[in-house]
Amino acid sequence: MVSVYVKTLGCKVNTFDSHALENQFKAKGYLLVSEADRADITVVNSCSVTANADKEARYLARRLRRDSPETVLVFTGCYAQTDSARLTAMDEVDFVVPNEAKERLVDLIDVSLEQRRQGLLPPKLPNGVKAVSDNKQSHFKSAVTLFDRADSEQTRAFIKIQDGCNGFCSYCLIPYARGSSRSVLPSPIVDECRRLVDAGVLEIVLTGIHIGDYGRDLPSYAGVSHPILHLLSEILALPGLVRLRISSLEPGELTPELAALLGQHSGLICDHMHLPLQSGSDRILKLMRRSYDSAGYSAAVGRFRALFPNASIGADVIPGFPSESEADFAATLDLIKSLDLSYLHVFPYSERPNTAAKRMPGHLDHSVVKARSSELRRLSAELAASYGRRFIGRSMPVLWEKDVDPKGRRLGHTMNYLSVVADASQVQPGTISEVVLKGFVEQGRLLGRPSQH
Repeated sequence: MVSVYVKTLGCKVNTFDSHALENQFKAKGYLLVSEADRADITVVNSCSVTANADKEARYLARRLRRDSPETVLVFTGCYAQTDSARLTAMDEVDFVVPNEAKERLVDLIDVSLEQRRQGLLPPKLPNGVKAVSDNKQSHFKSAVTLFDRADSEQTRAFIKIQDGCNGFCSYCLIPYARGSSRSVLPSPIVDECRRLVDAGVLEIVLTGIHIGDYGRDLPSYAGVSHPILHLLSEILALPGLVRLRISSLEPGELTPELAALLGQHSGLICDHMHLPLQSGSDRILKLMRRSYDSAGYSAAVGRFRALFPNASIGADVIPGFPSESEADFAATLDLIKSLDLSYLHVFPYSERPNTAAKRMPGHLDHSVVKARSSELRRLSAELAASYGRRFIGRSMPVLWEKDVDPKGRRLGHTMNYLSVVADASQVQPGTISEVVLKGFVEQGRLLGRPSQH
């Protein structure tokens, strides 16, 4: 059997795609292995959200080639889409399959391996696929979302309902990297949710690149203003559903109608919402081509909090956007503090090729971007600690993961996504049990004491 190792970089959507690829490999008789040095083929599912992500991908290519000289090294994913020319130019890389051809990856590898068996040197790109340099490409379209069964290795199951983006924020190359927004038909999503519930999975997480855009491309939802409402209604009606988590929504997509639906099912909906902010300055938000202003963002947070008062609400923030002044940055800090957010994901502004922001004047010195990023990360730690302290002494249900840390503690999460650890001998993976939260054992983790002990 030909062995294959799949390495994932980047987001949860990439993780889902990698699992789908692994299933395709298994279906064709490949043997999945967990290390590159045991693999005849190594597939890297890459990320390109920042310049550092690109750099990490190139570093990984060199390390894999050094440590596993005999493996056939294949790159796919977002970096393979936005700069396939750079990857194909690397001696370490044998084959590059951009996202636009990702659904054919296993078949393409079959052809490449056969050519190698015949003593031929296969091309580094699939036939008919043009090399892209520095993201100089159009917005590719695809009907394929790489939908597949959720990964059964985890106690929480991620289901990708949508891929791609039509947003074109000025700093972002993801619409180029992942193509146009496209949705999975509702019936296979609901069927997969039903399968997971019947299999005893206690938490389902809906994910995608822009899940609030779900269904707008599907003919069956023509004329429907907010298709995701219909999908969620079907999922929430499934008998036996225990928890449903929505990974992220754009602020403007958390409409009163959607909030009302979530509130009607507050016992099933996890009281955790990630609402990308990026900046608290209306001037910068306009330059970023975001679809809301600071007042609109505040309204979305208030709408969710009104229904889920204990909710964890997190945000992405991009410090150092071109021309961001001290006043703009202060507006970001002030808005975050006034809304009492629970945590931040800080992404320092990074020039991305073929984006509008790269061509804007007023790019800031790296030291300024670094300092503002550090200040936001300190604020995030304070917010997370303050939020967690509100629940110390309370009894809360925790879903336990399979992982056990070196101290013999099992990790779990509450519905509002607090990270909790408990003695692994007292809690079982894949179960939900009540624990009393005793306090922080380390940054971001609370100790849980099972209620019956």
